[in-house]
Parts: sequence; C-alpha cells; structure tokens
Amino acid sequence: KEDTTRRAPAADRAVLILDELAGSPRPLGVSDLARALQAPKSSVYGICETLAAAGVLRADATGYSLTAHCLRWSAAYLQRSSIVSEFQHLLDMDRRLEDFPVTLSMLERQQVVSLACRNSTKPLGFTFQIGMQLPAVYSATGKAMLAHLPENEVSAILDLPWHPAFTAKSVRNASDFLSTCRKWRHLGYAVEDGEIRDGMVCFGAPILDDAGRPVFGVAISMTSEEAPTDLRDRLGALTRELADALQAATGFSRLSDYDR
Repeated sequence: KEDTTRRAPAADRAVLILDELAGSPRPLGVSDLARALQAPKSSVYGICETLAAAGVLRADATGYSLTAHCLRWSAAYLQRSSIVSEFQHLLDMDRRLEDFPVTLSMLERQQVVSLACRNSTKPLGFTFQIGMQLPAVYSATGKAMLAHLPENEVSAILDLPWHPAFTAKSVRNASDFLSTCRKWRHLGYAVEDGEIRDGMVCFGAPILDDAGRPVFGVAISMTSEEAPTDLRDRLGALTRELADALQAATGFSRLSDYDR
C-alpha cells in the first residue's frame, strides 16, 4: 500500500494545475482549473497566486498561463536525456540533413511534443520549437507513431475531440486516418503533405522500444518543391535511416527487426 503520510496535497494540486495549463491552448481561470481538478476555488487560487509570485505562472485578465521559467526544468531534463544528445550528435555528423529542419518528438495522447529541433537557414515559413505541440493525426511523426500502436489504443486516441483542420488537406476523421495507417506501418515512415501548413512536406519515422512500441519520432521537413514525387521514397528512406540510427543508440532493436 502506498505510504501517503508525508504527501502534501497542495503540491499534488500544483502539479495537476501545471499539467492542465501545459495541455491548454489558452490561459485558464480559477473556475476552469477548479472544475478540472474538482477542487475548491480558494485552494486553486492560492496555489496559482503562489506559482505566479514565484514566476512559474503568468496571471492576466484571461487567466493563468505558463511562463518561460518552466523551460529551465525541461532543459535540465533534456541535458540528461541520451536520445536528445544522440539526436544532436547525428545532426552534426550527417551533412545530408543540414538543409532541412529536423525534429525529435514524443507522443502524448493526441499530441506530439517536440523534444529537440534544428531549423535550417532555408526559408520554410514554419519554425519548430522545443515544447511545441501539434495534433498527432496531422503530423508526420504522429502518424508514424500511431501506426505502430495497438489498434485499441489508436482508437481511444482518435475518439478524443478532433482538432480543427489547419488546411484543406488535413485529414478529416478517424476513418480516413486509419485507412493510411497500414501503409505507414509497412513503409516504416509516414508523410504529412500540407496538413500542417500549405506547401510544407514532412517525413516522420518512429523509434520503437524492445516491445515494439513507439517511444519517440523523428521528422525531416521541407517545401513541396524540395519533395517532388520521384524523390519521396528516398527522403522517406533517409528519415527511416535517421530513426534507425537513433534507435540503435538507445539500445533498442531496429525497426527492420520487427514484423511490419
């Protein structure tokens, strides 16, 4: 049985508040947070004001939101993460990738969260940032990772509220998304063609653990002019090669060792 004699309820609520704010695209007020936590407004208000005074939250007329102070924690974590170090090392070594934005991400329910990225000097019209969240159903790494999850887990994620489309090409529903999953699983990489931004193409590949579950994803992005139809197989293979190298660096088996 878990020993809770030294637990601090206020600390538990502070973590839950931070989680709620991290997952929200907009500031949240005390009423929103109290409702989500099923906690008294007075308790939520006191914790939020304490976090705001410490510089962790920003308070304005629309509610509370996270500040850049939180990046100090993520930076400390990422410095200790071998996958991020290997990602940065491989980008430094592989000159084939220097013209393209490259991202490393992980799947958190219906979102992919960027853990590391390198933007190129060539114009793309889209800037990737650490901590950026994108709907998994629209992103290349999201498609690739979802394609390697068990069907029941994918269905549970797709049953969540569907994110509004970014472009006319964004996949519209779960049925359309599932129809492409078998293809991405077979190829070992997925393609996002103008679903996040018109004129942008991304190739994403999963990094699997020893149980065959996706733990991370890598993506290479470019303009549609840089990804003509006759080059897409090669660009997809390059993305898969990067994922295989990172997968080997983590000590996991290569994707080619699994039954696609």
